[in-house]
Amino acid sequence: MLLWSAIALVFITTAIIKIASARTLFQPRCNKSPLPPLVGGFSLIGLSYTLLMKGVRAMIGEQEKRLGGVFTISILGWKVTFLVGPEVSDHFYQGLDSEISHGNILDFTVPMFGKEVGHGVDIATQNEQIRFCQNALKPSKCRSHIYPMVQEAEVR
Repeated sequence: MLLWSAIALVFITTAIIKIASARTLFQPRCNKSPLPPLVGGFSLIGLSYTLLMKGVRAMIGEQEKRLGGVFTISILGWKVTFLVGPEVSDHFYQGLDSEISHGNILDFTVPMFGKEVGHGVDIATQNEQIRFCQNALKPSKCRSHIYPMVQEAEVR
């Protein structure tokens, strides 16, 4: 009985390790075209200098001159791909929805707030809710709530 338990434990441990490593190593890639040039590593030092001294537009313009209209910047594991100019961003205005659609990115609000709030309702109700929130967040209305908020914070 002890032998079967040990074999089962080894099998389960091996399966868990394989599943975990497959999840961390899986990186979907597009097979249609090569990946854009990547700015990372030591290049980020010059990039950050340009960003701090000259601003975002100058930094993007400098990278466009050096790498072309499509390039990716990798910072701390985050990758951001820039499409600079009409010749490279044209696809997003003329492409088919099946090629470029990312779905409704605001659908995550439905499980958070419910089907009666935000993007879970029709557009007329959604506009009414937005107007209500905008009216509630006007500076004059917010000032009237300062004293009750301070009181509540002091009690807690």
